[in-house]
Amino acid sequence: MREIMEFSFALNSDRETHVHQDVEILYLLRGTAQILINEESYMLKKGDYILVNANKRHSIKNLEVTTLFARFVIDYSMMTEYLGTNQLLFWCNTVSDKDEAYHSLRLIFDRILTLFFEGEQEEQFRLRSLFYEAIYLLVSHFMIKTDDIRVQRLGFTNDTRVFEIQNYVQANYQKQLSLNELAKKLYLTPAYLSKYIRKQFGLSFLDYLNNVRLFHALDELLYTDKKVTRIAVDNGFPATASFNKAFKECFDLTPSEYRRKHSGKSTPKEGRTGSLNEMEIEDIKKFLEKTRETPEVSHGKQTELFTVHGDKWEPLKKPWSHIINIGEAALLLRSDVQEHIKMLKEELGFTQVRIWNIFSLIIYQNALGYLNYNKLDRILDFLTENGLSPFIELGFKPKIVIKAADEFLINQESEILFHSLMEYEHVLNELAAHMVNRYGLEAVETWYFELWHDNRLKIESEDGWYFPVFDAGYSVLKRISKKIKIGGAGIVLGYESHLYETVFSAWKKRAIWPDFLSVYSYGYVMIPQEGILYGKKSLDSQYTLNQLDVLKQTLSQLGFDDRPIFVSEWNFTISNRNMLNDSCWKAAYLVKNCIDAEGKIDLLACWHGTDLISEHYDTEAVLNGDSGLLTKEGICKPAFYAFRFLSRMQPRLLGRNSHAMITANGRGNYGIVCHNYKKLTYQYATKEEDKLDLEQMESYYEDNLSLRLQFRIDGAEDGEYLVKSHYMNQSNGSVQDLWKEMGYQKNLSGEEMMYMKQMGNAHMEMQRVTVKDGVLELETVLMPHEIRLLEIKYQY
Repeated sequence: MREIMEFSFALNSDRETHVHQDVEILYLLRGTAQILINEESYMLKKGDYILVNANKRHSIKNLEVTTLFARFVIDYSMMTEYLGTNQLLFWCNTVSDKDEAYHSLRLIFDRILTLFFEGEQEEQFRLRSLFYEAIYLLVSHFMIKTDDIRVQRLGFTNDTRVFEIQNYVQANYQKQLSLNELAKKLYLTPAYLSKYIRKQFGLSFLDYLNNVRLFHALDELLYTDKKVTRIAVDNGFPATASFNKAFKECFDLTPSEYRRKHSGKSTPKEGRTGSLNEMEIEDIKKFLEKTRETPEVSHGKQTELFTVHGDKWEPLKKPWSHIINIGEAALLLRSDVQEHIKMLKEELGFTQVRIWNIFSLIIYQNALGYLNYNKLDRILDFLTENGLSPFIELGFKPKIVIKAADEFLINQESEILFHSLMEYEHVLNELAAHMVNRYGLEAVETWYFELWHDNRLKIESEDGWYFPVFDAGYSVLKRISKKIKIGGAGIVLGYESHLYETVFSAWKKRAIWPDFLSVYSYGYVMIPQEGILYGKKSLDSQYTLNQLDVLKQTLSQLGFDDRPIFVSEWNFTISNRNMLNDSCWKAAYLVKNCIDAEGKIDLLACWHGTDLISEHYDTEAVLNGDSGLLTKEGICKPAFYAFRFLSRMQPRLLGRNSHAMITANGRGNYGIVCHNYKKLTYQYATKEEDKLDLEQMESYYEDNLSLRLQFRIDGAEDGEYLVKSHYMNQSNGSVQDLWKEMGYQKNLSGEEMMYMKQMGNAHMEMQRVTVKDGVLELETVLMPHEIRLLEIKYQY
């Protein structure tokens, strides 16, 4: 019976360029190796693995004599039957990508190998279950749908024809195919098709066809008792002689010799281990012992104990607490936007407001003539009078309202108002002098300035305008004061990773470097496949940290890693119509990621403060799926309370884990913020973001279990403590769930809106606890997606 997945071991086995239909994962257990897939080269070290898609020409070069692979092969035809499509594409490559799912998949591979060597009677049943677990992870986290967002082609324009050739050969390899027959089917001349195949596949038609046939024949040779003659005929070879010739050219052995060496009369287990000796098998077992880790918390485990000591602490940095994005500067002329900003500052403690398109507010006769700053002054006056510093984007950002990643409600390009660098420098020089004269040099030195890489400036091109424009703005502001901070270039993590090396290697060669690097994080990845860049949603709950690590690796290799990195726009989605933005899940997502970011990210700026940024014809309802912390009417969404709870942390960090962070002030007060975040599922990834179903929300989360958290603080002062427990969950204070109770009515009266404002608040409970022998112990139970703040105060 054919399995959906098989595995075997390969020792010191270089492979020349070849192709096969089944999906192959090469997991390096020892040594180093170079894998060449099409034209891309990847250097694997011990513990790395890489997936080779169907029909991709690839080769393996071992760089050490002791190289050892575990080779997992997934049956292509069975996968197409399960998934209902024959266009299977994956991006799974630990060398050039980072995602928490890689760790989970590696653990499954290690369990497969460990179980295999343990040799239990139930081995085959458990192995099969692990095969399907691995495939589920591949499909949910690493599969690319061919109808995913196609961002740009990379010069490979004949992908449809390549698919036709691959599919035809795979469907007919058992028959007597000829180049003439295939050329006729494709309405091409044989001569042209022959050159085309050699160019695209790196092989002649016959070599490509024989590669496909050999791959299918190999399994039958190892795992069946068929005679070599029968295997040759069943896989399309006209005679045993041609099979022997092709096989020896590929494997340096005849089929019979290969069978005796690698299989013979061995058991399936012996066939998988091939020519490995006892010492090599022991090496594999040692590798598995070193990589074996304590299993992650299972879905069924509902209790976690978190212990810290009150005297062991470090300063809490709170990178999430400083900056909030608002939008176009002109929005701040509106009184309702100003009220929202004041609320965000007073309630959540934000100290800076990020705005853009400031030049559209300056009135001038021409760029080199008289300038009128009245509108901009009203905005900056409002911010400074309310104790807020501006974070000013110096470019011309478009006005965008996004339904889904590739669908726009509004997509209006902002006009670049300057026609030369001289005009830009003149206006910015005049503006900088005006700001310093009006607000004082010391104040302006605390502001941040940034220039994003507007596509029209062509940052990826040597003759583009981005770097000259950045240099001009940098020079103008630094002439005012060396302390003013200017950064760029607003590259989108994961989604624009193809720009990293080009942009930062070019920047390093220039005389002017940014004071900080700015990046955006929106939970999408860009994947190169078939000569096309595909964009897809990421399900990685550690997305921002993982993608920052990928960027930092590139920066380190270029020697450009001494700049702080600001994540100046951050959310799990770019969509302004994603209902998860309004949910308790979003609050848990924010708390989780802020805890994770503590001490690892220089600055994390939430996208964004208010739903007023995306008002449109479709926003008559109280909630519309926008990313704001406040609704248009100023109602606090669950995400708002995530930042309120975080803002009440004490200045000393005692510890943090996957669900909580414990802080103290050193004078008997403690603060604990915790969450019951749930990972998103494949069902979410396959939905258009503006079409998520409010009634089907539970299917978008991995489980619906509560979580019991137990906290122990050693070294606490004995005595009485008052514990205030503030919490937000689906049953208490969630405006989205209140709206559900009201039947999702769009046109609410003033009375109904006031009810939502009053009821959409975090709830609070109070209790007293007694500390004896210096041990403070607390316990709390969190509903799914719940966030909770425990404020603990010593009672004198």
